[in-house]
Amino acid sequence: MANPAENNKISVAVIGERLRQAREKQSITVEQAQKQTHIHSTVITALEEGRCDDILTPNYVKSFLKEYSNYLGFDSRETVAEYLALHPELQAKNVSLAKTVLNEPIDLSVIIRAARFILIFAMTVFLAVFLFGKTKDMLKQKNIVKKQLASKGMPKAVVSASSKVTPPQARKVQSSRKEPFTFTLKVKGPTMIRLKKDGVVIFERVLPKGTVETFTANNSVNMFVARAEAIEILVNGKSQGVPGRGIIRDLEVTSNGVRVK
Repeated sequence: MANPAENNKISVAVIGERLRQAREKQSITVEQAQKQTHIHSTVITALEEGRCDDILTPNYVKSFLKEYSNYLGFDSRETVAEYLALHPELQAKNVSLAKTVLNEPIDLSVIIRAARFILIFAMTVFLAVFLFGKTKDMLKQKNIVKKQLASKGMPKAVVSASSKVTPPQARKVQSSRKEPFTFTLKVKGPTMIRLKKDGVVIFERVLPKGTVETFTANNSVNMFVARAEAIEILVNGKSQGVPGRGIIRDLEVTSNGVRVK
């Protein structure tokens, strides 16, 4: 008896072969397709070779298939329908979601809470602008008084070097300064990653499950990750956990931790 998983791969491969033939018939290179669609070349190659399910979740495969099919002149609805036939769980999920949305009554309490939040936010902004204007006027009046006293021969206040206050902007720069650190990447499932260390591209490829990469960076590490849930990040030996789910186009890691730009 045939393995259903193998049948799925064969069917996805048929879809991919059709896409590849259409691209080559139009004399379009993978690099040209990447520039024009903004779909990464690794993802395009995986779509055409029927390996898309190995590096992306079905929802992302469906999205890329729709975009790439339109680009090559296919009926994207037909292509996506063929792919969804291989993933009935996606169809069931979409139908269930549609029924839930159609049958769900409008919750007025949610609308009221949202309106209340917007009103409070607007009042807070208005108050902040008002206080800022008042503070600015007070400082202006203070400077005028100082000038008047100085013109009358009054001594200026003496401020010692030790009593000077560091401006808030300077404190912010000091606290956010990047320092050298050790970066470790653990791969829990196959995924495509493009990694830059201190602005220099180190690699761009699909990493298999079990891969462990360690670097020492002076400033930062930036990554494009096709399946964020398939990786774990450590900074100076301390786990930062899983950064998220799905595609993350610019994940920055510094000595201060991990953030999505």
